Amino acid sequence: MEHSWMERFDVSIYNAVSTEQLRGLRDRMHVELRPSLFEDVIEWNKSVNAAHDRLIAGTIALAEQTLRLEGFGVPPVPYAFVAVGSAGRAEQTLWSDQDNGIVHAVPPEGREAEAETYFRLLADRVHVWLQSAGYPPCPGNVLCTNSLWRKSDDAWKSMIREWYDDPVWENVRYLLMTADLRCLHGDAGLVRSMRNGYMNMLAQTPSMLGHMLQNTLHHKMTIGVLGNIITERYGDDAGAFDVKYGAYIPLVNGIRLLALAAGVAEPSTLGRLDALRAAGKHAPADVDRWREAFVTALELRSLARHEKEDGLYTTRGMIDPESLSKENKRRLKSCLRTGIELQQTVRKTVERLADGAPKKRGGSA
Repeated sequence: MEHSWMERFDVSIYNAVSTEQLRGLRDRMHVELRPSLFEDVIEWNKSVNAAHDRLIAGTIALAEQTLRLEGFGVPPVPYAFVAVGSAGRAEQTLWSDQDNGIVHAVPPEGREAEAETYFRLLADRVHVWLQSAGYPPCPGNVLCTNSLWRKSDDAWKSMIREWYDDPVWENVRYLLMTADLRCLHGDAGLVRSMRNGYMNMLAQTPSMLGHMLQNTLHHKMTIGVLGNIITERYGDDAGAFDVKYGAYIPLVNGIRLLALAAGVAEPSTLGRLDALRAAGKHAPADVDRWREAFVTALELRSLARHEKEDGLYTTRGMIDPESLSKENKRRLKSCLRTGIELQQTVRKTVERLADGAPKKRGGSA
């Protein structure tokens, strides 16, 4: 992709005054950012996520402007619109959904209701407009419209503390999701403060790593004992390989937990791998293999079947193994084998760190 296209894209977002224009820009991304136009999947991933970031930030800015024109004023306190999931890790595909939230500063005494009303209205407007632009809502309701993911920084920190104190499966899942949180628009300092608090709590609660381990290893690499690629047996996807949950997610989850165990707060998978290598806690050759496996999963995920349904870009993360070249089949099998080794390393690392640590009540469901 030429830099001039991204520059024109930025100008078009800045000048957008309607949801129809935003939708046109989203559709244009699918033309200008086709994976086949890029020789390197990492550069493709950077370009795709830069475009998503710009479009979403532009949607938020337009929502702010519209609320101001409608008489609701400006944001009453500083805030950060945050991305979670693949958006938080800067690993969205062209057809990713919405995973987001809002962190705002504590309002002055007596203005709590004003802040709650403003950010609820902003969240509703952004959510609807992103849907209009083709972003389906997160099926797990990790959305700025959900009050669980929209609150003051103090309330966020209290909620995170509650999750640490009661490590049942769902709370641990939320903690792992929060580790991927990234500021998309607004006051990044609010997110840094929250992330620092998160990491400090983890350092003070090493037994939490054991609970995180069970959640992290929930998704397995889908390769058979004889080295065969395991495909879907039934339904519309029969014969297809689930590259998202059979390769990509297990790698993301494993690398995330190794990073957390090493005190790394970086939200992106590639950033976590770089930090792990620099920290020297694992053999450089191992980290390089994990990186190669992740890049393979990232590339094959970009080839997953996708569709446009009711105006929304969606995918089930499936690829047809028979459509892969001989080399890509070899790379996929190598990726899956490396993923198994990674999960074994994660288990050994966490069990060693968590051994003897005070246990919290709760655990896996």
